[in-house]
Amino acid sequence: YLVPMSKRLRRLYHFFSRAKPGSKNREKLLLKIKREFEKHNNKKRDIINKVVHFLTTNYSKVVFQDDNIRSWQKLFGEKIYETSIGGIRNALRRKASTPVEVGRFVKTTGVCPVCRTYVKLDLSQRELTCPSCNSTFDRDVASAIVILKEGLSLWNAGETPGDENASAMVEYFESIPHVSVSMNREALSVRSG
Repeated sequence: YLVPMSKRLRRLYHFFSRAKPGSKNREKLLLKIKREFEKHNNKKRDIINKVVHFLTTNYSKVVFQDDNIRSWQKLFGEKIYETSIGGIRNALRRKASTPVEVGRFVKTTGVCPVCRTYVKLDLSQRELTCPSCNSTFDRDVASAIVILKEGLSLWNAGETPGDENASAMVEYFESIPHVSVSMNREALSVRSG
């Protein structure tokens, strides 16, 4: 999804850049810009909540990769900012009952989901054709399948992400007034096999 900056916000920025520093008009424009940004961020938060709600209610496990979003912003700039993909990832960590996080340095792009052969791809190449098994996938779909398989193998091996931080999280919530915390230890345990 994409929530582009509104035309009104761009126009306000234009007027703001031309206003005299220290003038009343500049202060008024700054307040209007803040209000527009608040509307923009509310739209993004609403979309994040809807996406996360859909994923957490329809799937028992949610698998995602811990990517370095800041480096994406350096490469792609405003496109990444307008999607707020980092917000979805953070919300999944908080709200999913069983979030499975694949490590940042696990190779997923350019890996054939059928035979796990690595094929070097440029950013412009959108299709992955495996030289060993001759299967053809869309680059993003292949990567998603590899992330899913890797996450499920982590889950089945008993490496449930978040187990180490679970007690610290409970302690944090217990320190907040008017919050009751209960943790189901059976939900954290994993069956092998």
